[in-house]
Amino acid sequence: PSSFIYIIPGIAFLVFLSEQLFALVRNRNEVKNYALFGICKTLIEYGVSIVLIVFLFHGWVGRIWGIAISLIAVNLTGFFYYQRNRYLSFKINMAHVWEEIKFGIPVFAFQFCVFLLGSTNKIFLAIFDVDKYKLGIYAVACVFGSLIGTISQSILLYAQPKLYQSISSGEATLASSRKGFGTFLKMLVLISIPCILFVLLLYNTVVNRIYMEGIPFFLLVALSSFIWGLNNYIFLFLLYHKEKRKILTLALISIACSLIVNIVMVKNFMILGDALAGLINTLIFGLLLYIIARKVIVNTLLKKSSTTIRTS
Repeated sequence: PSSFIYIIPGIAFLVFLSEQLFALVRNRNEVKNYALFGICKTLIEYGVSIVLIVFLFHGWVGRIWGIAISLIAVNLTGFFYYQRNRYLSFKINMAHVWEEIKFGIPVFAFQFCVFLLGSTNKIFLAIFDVDKYKLGIYAVACVFGSLIGTISQSILLYAQPKLYQSISSGEATLASSRKGFGTFLKMLVLISIPCILFVLLLYNTVVNRIYMEGIPFFLLVALSSFIWGLNNYIFLFLLYHKEKRKILTLALISIACSLIVNIVMVKNFMILGDALAGLINTLIFGLLLYIIARKVIVNTLLKKSSTTIRTS
């Protein structure tokens, strides 16, 4: 529908505003508020959607209104939360704005890189006119595989404040960082394995048998999402220090590599090529990230570690 031209940007803006509230509450370690806001948002969204779709028969319009009303409610709550905690300020500091723009450009480039790595597969498959029947099987596999990405992102939301707090307080050391990354990895493995087994069970018991040939694609997408979660943890160091040039360099090289890999792999291997291209691009990004971020991580952790050793 043509109305989507207006609906999508409006909803996206409301999501952006609500994410600021959730990020702030999370970083302040306000567990009760974080849970309260999240649960209320979910209850309002699905409650309104069910009433409008099931009882008033508004179809997709009811679903849109459910999303919009829940986001409006959250953002109104956020306004009073900001006001109570004196976070609202309407003064414009141009020097601060310029600093944010300089940091924002590399981040925008990075987000475009993420888009190319994870969201453009159907574009390349459409360019090379892949069989629509197989594309449907692959699409279902991608939905299941992306569950691992959702899991890793959820765990990252738990790990990020702890990492940033340890860095800002000067308590971050090589040992503590290894422990934190190890905890993140263990949580990701322990949750991902049951999730993968559950999806395989669904494939064999619930999902239509014609989708069975999508299992290899699901495993490839799940593996890519798992590795991407590890990459995100390392990327936190670049974000914390606002390493603008390094982020921009990483993004531009990754964009160039992903375009080449996607075209070559999809052209020659079609859907399997796309799934493999996602894994290859994730590995390339991880290697580039390690090379670019290694010095930043060392400077952040080893200096504190050496100071601790000398003091002891």
